[in-house]
Amino acid sequence: MKRNTVERAAGLLVHSMQEADTPIAELSDALARMARTLNDPAMEVQNLRAEFARNIAVCIESLQSYDRLMQQLAQARDILTGLAANKPLEGVPNGPANIGRIEGTIELF
Repeated sequence: MKRNTVERAAGLLVHSMQEADTPIAELSDALARMARTLNDPAMEVQNLRAEFARNIAVCIESLQSYDRLMQQLAQARDILTGLAANKPLEGVPNGPANIGRIEGTIELF
């Protein structure tokens, strides 16, 4: 039972971190694009605004993954602390923490 619980928590942690890879890369890329845009002396104000609007939207969407990551980390913590306290773990779901929790998107512009 303990090994199965630890394996379940470890699997959730691995899944959570792998799921966070792409949004972290997208956030980094968007920030780099904004920095390049700011350093481009030929960039016109209208183009600057449009570029920033697109990249800020990417940043916000990417940061939403951190909410899912925190939910999944809390779930893994609950699994492990339940094991440590010898509590029954029947109430802890098996799937990723983000299933059914975050719906919709944020519209910026």
